[in-house]
Amino acid sequence: MYRDYRNKDVQFFYVYKNLAHPEVNNFVPVVSIEERLLHIKRAKEMMKTDMNWICDTMKNDVKDRFGGTYNGEFIIDPDGKLLKKRFWSDPVQLRKDLVEIIGPVDKVTEVADLPTVFTPEPRKIASNVMPRPIMPPRLMPMDAKPHKSDDPFFAKLRIEANSEFYRGAKGKIFFTVYLDPIHKVHWNNLAGKVKLEIDAKEDEFEFSKTKFESLDAKVDADVDPRWMLCSAQAMNTKPFNVKLTYTICDDAETFCKEVVQEYVVNPAPNRNGGTRPGIFLNEMFVDVKKMDKNGDQKLTKDELPMGEVTMYVGHLDYDGDEVIDFAEIDRFMSMFNNGKGITETNDGG
Repeated sequence: MYRDYRNKDVQFFYVYKNLAHPEVNNFVPVVSIEERLLHIKRAKEMMKTDMNWICDTMKNDVKDRFGGTYNGEFIIDPDGKLLKKRFWSDPVQLRKDLVEIIGPVDKVTEVADLPTVFTPEPRKIASNVMPRPIMPPRLMPMDAKPHKSDDPFFAKLRIEANSEFYRGAKGKIFFTVYLDPIHKVHWNNLAGKVKLEIDAKEDEFEFSKTKFESLDAKVDADVDPRWMLCSAQAMNTKPFNVKLTYTICDDAETFCKEVVQEYVVNPAPNRNGGTRPGIFLNEMFVDVKKMDKNGDQKLTKDELPMGEVTMYVGHLDYDGDEVIDFAEIDRFMSMFNNGKGITETNDGG
C-alpha cells in the first residue's frame, strides 16, 4: 500500500513503541532511546523499506495518546481529523479505505513484488544449545529500570511473576537474561556463568534463593538466553534491587569483558512490558492447523472459532484473500526460533 499510494499525497508512518512480544525476530526490550533508534535501523534493513518511522519516547507517550493500542491503525486527514481507527491493523480493510478515500490505483502491488521476506538475522554463534525451562503459567512482567552503567547493556534483564505473587501470596518469579543482537556479542562460557543477585529486605520480601548462576553450557560460546526461577512473596510494594554479572565477547573478536549492571525492580505488573512468545504463541498458533475441518490445508472464516484466535490469525493472511493456506502459517512461524519455527516443545525463544 505504501508503494501504491506514496505518490498520491498519502504519507505513511510506522510507529516504534515498546515491544509487544519480546524475542520475536530476535528483538529484545531496550533501555535507551538510542537503542530504540538502532532497532528501527535494523528493522528497516530487514524489511528493505524506506517508509518513515516515528520513534516513541521511552515513556511511550505516542502509544498512550493513541489509546494504548499494540497494533493500531489510523488514517488522519491533512486537517488532523481522524477518519479511520482500528485497535488491530487490518491490511485488507486498509486498502479498501484508501480506495474509498483516495481512489483505486492502476496496478496493485502484490506481496511477491516486494524485495524481501521479513526473516530474522541468522547468527554465526551457537544457539538453541541451552535447555529451556518450563515456564510457570500466566506470567506478567515487572518494571525493571537499570542503573546508569559505563558499559552498554549488552544483556537485558526481564523479570516476570505469576498472579499469586502480585496478590501478595507465595508465587513464582522468572528471570530471563537476553543478549541483545544489536550489540553483536555472545556469552564467553569459558570465563564463567551468568550470575544474578537479589538485594531485598527480609521483612519486605521472602525469596527461596537470592543468588543464582546459569546452567552449565556445553559450548564455549553461544547466544541463548539464561533463565532463573524462584519462589517469592512480597509483603509490600516497595522496590528491590538486582545485580547482574556476565562475561561477553563481541562477534568480531576484538574484546572480551566482564560486565556488572544493576536494576531497581518495582514488584507490580508493567502494562508496557509486552508478552513473550512462550506465553501466547503455543495457545494461539500451534494448533491452528487442527482447525482445518475439511482437510484441504486451508482455513476459511467458517472454520475459525469466533473470539478465540481470529484477531491473531489475521496476521497470517499474507495475500489478503481471506483464506489462510498452511504455507502462510509456516511462513509466519519461520519468524521465530531463529528461523526454525515453533513446535509443541519449543515456543520460539
